[in-house]
Amino acid sequence: MSSHTLSVHDGGARVGTLGYESLDERFSFEYDASWCARPHAYSISPHITMFADPPPSGTLRRFLDNLLPEGRALDVVATTHKVSKNNLYGLIRELGRETTGALSFTAEAEAPNEAETTRREITRQELAMRIAEREQLPFSVWDGRVRMSIAGYQDKLAVYLDGEQMFLGEGQLASTHILKPETAENRLPLLVANEHYCMCLAGRLGLRAAPVTILRLPAPVLVIERFDRERTDTGVRRLHIIDACQALNVPVAYKYERNFGAGRAVQHIRDGVSFERLFSISEYTVRKAVTQRDLLRWALYQYLIGNADAHGKNVSFFCTPEGLSLAPFYDLVSVVQYPGLDHEMAMAYGDEFVLGDVRPYDWAQFAHNTRTPSALLKREMRRMGKMAASEAEAQAEEAVYDEQERTFLKGISRFVEQQGRKLVEAAEFDAI
Repeated sequence: MSSHTLSVHDGGARVGTLGYESLDERFSFEYDASWCARPHAYSISPHITMFADPPPSGTLRRFLDNLLPEGRALDVVATTHKVSKNNLYGLIRELGRETTGALSFTAEAEAPNEAETTRREITRQELAMRIAEREQLPFSVWDGRVRMSIAGYQDKLAVYLDGEQMFLGEGQLASTHILKPETAENRLPLLVANEHYCMCLAGRLGLRAAPVTILRLPAPVLVIERFDRERTDTGVRRLHIIDACQALNVPVAYKYERNFGAGRAVQHIRDGVSFERLFSISEYTVRKAVTQRDLLRWALYQYLIGNADAHGKNVSFFCTPEGLSLAPFYDLVSVVQYPGLDHEMAMAYGDEFVLGDVRPYDWAQFAHNTRTPSALLKREMRRMGKMAASEAEAQAEEAVYDEQERTFLKGISRFVEQQGRKLVEAAEFDAI
């Protein structure tokens, strides 16, 4: 039987050791004693805790699997490194030096930031060329190496920004921003403007969302400031986060409430991440009431913008010594603008997955399932619904958008205003 290990670090501190028995495909994890003795040490997950029994192999597999990219991005990683997509340990070994959050997985005992710090500049001209060549050369591959280990489907590139200069970094030069170019799919036009609009509108309505800007090459690229990174005098400090799937100890396939799909034979199976399960994570958080309120605003906002793809990997939490803390929101898009995509919601309001069919009774069931006080739900429905009437149009008029984008975004703003009116009306029913 062949045994393998990876050192797990947070910056210069060794957190523990990940073990793998290849024949049995069994994982193990042991915290380092020096990590547990640190005053600001944290557990890397509510299900992989310090001073407790070693976690089961399945728990570790689910935690690690949720760190990987999905879809074509995972295909690129597997092909480039000649590692099977089913070889979770091999993929983490290749991609683990800079994952989402603070953890680094290395085959060497030394911490990643003890390695030589280097940076490789990316000019705007080169970036534009690489975006145009995505069909021939995957966007995540630079200089023969995969430079992206961020979960999700879309093309992304993690970079270090210094003013207007962009770099690929090594050592202490961790990335500070994520670049998301316009999608190559014709069925998703103006996705950069769509996401920028929805992220900025969220801030106007009282949600904490990751800061975003649009870089024009002239083709638009969404630039997202990483909230799991913090600049310091010596470099960039990584902050450990986990997504809702990791917080709930469920696999990637459970990110949708209907984890087997919406087919007639399986649509009744709802073992994935629902609003009820998502809100239950507040029990692990430091400020439970604030977490419940902010998750409620997130749920209402998906209804307002028509984000049918708001699933369990679109919410993250910081891991702290005291417990979890809700991170800023991200991946906010008005999916209903695209007729080629499925418009059934990833999570049901009550028992209703179809946005246009949500009724006051469904909101009452939603409140019951998530243990949200009726008064709080009604207050937020009225507040956000009324604010949507003015803020949605105002955001669409921002100077950052060109004329084509503004015309498209005005369509989203009208939809948001309509949804806002429905929220205000629903809040008046005694059933809630």
